[in-house]
Amino acid sequence: MAHSLRLITYLVPSHPVEMYECIAHFLEEELKVSVTLVYESRDPIDLYGDDRPDPFCLKEVDIGFLSPTQYLKMKRSKQIELLPITPVFVHPKNVEQKPGYFADVIVHTDVGKSVKSFLDLRGCNWGYTGDNSLSSSVTIQKLLRTNGENSSFFGNTIRTGNHLLTVEKVQDKQVIAAAVDSTAFYNYKNVLHKDADDITVLDSVGALPPYAIVCGKYLNRDLKSRIVGALLKATIARSWKVQFERFGLIKFVENSNDAYTELEFNEPLGGNGLSSIYY
Repeated sequence: MAHSLRLITYLVPSHPVEMYECIAHFLEEELKVSVTLVYESRDPIDLYGDDRPDPFCLKEVDIGFLSPTQYLKMKRSKQIELLPITPVFVHPKNVEQKPGYFADVIVHTDVGKSVKSFLDLRGCNWGYTGDNSLSSSVTIQKLLRTNGENSSFFGNTIRTGNHLLTVEKVQDKQVIAAAVDSTAFYNYKNVLHKDADDITVLDSVGALPPYAIVCGKYLNRDLKSRIVGALLKATIARSWKVQFERFGLIKFVENSNDAYTELEFNEPLGGNGLSSIYY
């Protein structure tokens, strides 16, 4: 193998690292290049700055997997560009199999017997991943505003650090309710633990903008094109289709910056967060 490709994901451990290993193995086989994968569990929104350049600036990685808010923050460095491709995941509300994911509002089944809607959660302990999380914080802030509410709606908010820990806190009844990345929740139930029968999805908000797959601007144009072409056909072969579907990944489809326009211009990045919202 004469060439190499270096992948990085910022969506682990909320998403299973095995899913990104599967993508890496697929690209290695399809493109006939050596592919390596690293993951950074810390949020790049807070991690990188003038004193700590991101790995794309240093040309240490070639391809990255980011949340929408992470992408909007990191593209400001002008060292990355969006690859026109994104995964599509299974979800009860995604009957048309479109890109994007959801914020699943979850409660323990014991709570679900008396709580029938989001507004029934007034005064509860609320779990969320972090202030920059689109699914657990930014979207919930917007939902509160839509209903004429503010941070005082919740009795208390607990920041967990990742979606898996959020689900665990709901299971252990350390929080009454939470919102989690729907892909993370699917994989929590079907891949990582398979013991989430005590969790009820109260509602799903979305669809949210799709996950962003980016590349360094220095990456060879022909290689970029080959990567996109390969991913568009990734689930055609039954052997790979089965492997990807294990993680709820149905297919890859085209993506563009238009998918992030509303989020970029209507939602603040790095605001006060759910811990202290002021209106």
